[in-house]
Amino acid sequence: MADATTATPGMTASAPSDRIAPRRLVAFLIMVFGMFMSILDIQVVSASLSDIQAGLSASSTEVSWVQTAYLIAEVIAIPLSGFLSRALGTRLLFAISASASPLRASCAGSPRRSSK
Repeated sequence: MADATTATPGMTASAPSDRIAPRRLVAFLIMVFGMFMSILDIQVVSASLSDIQAGLSASSTEVSWVQTAYLIAEVIAIPLSGFLSRALGTRLLFAISASASPLRASCAGSPRRSSK
């Protein structure tokens, strides 16, 4: 009769590796960077509310709607990005988003031409 504590050669358990694969570590760091950029984006809007208020000549109650509209747009973008990541794949969606971000920023920061 075999003892319950003896193991057959095929049943030996290997020790789990404590080492994280480099690909997983890079993917994790990219995800952390993306989350940081999202939080930084919200903080930039919050910090510039007084400048937005002055530029729009808005009262403090009206400028709160600017921040609310921005946050609503972000809340809509989160599930939309989930849908697009399933439809296009996460790598392709991230590559499109990362390459389009500097382009959008340069367009937003470019000087306007006056028609004078």
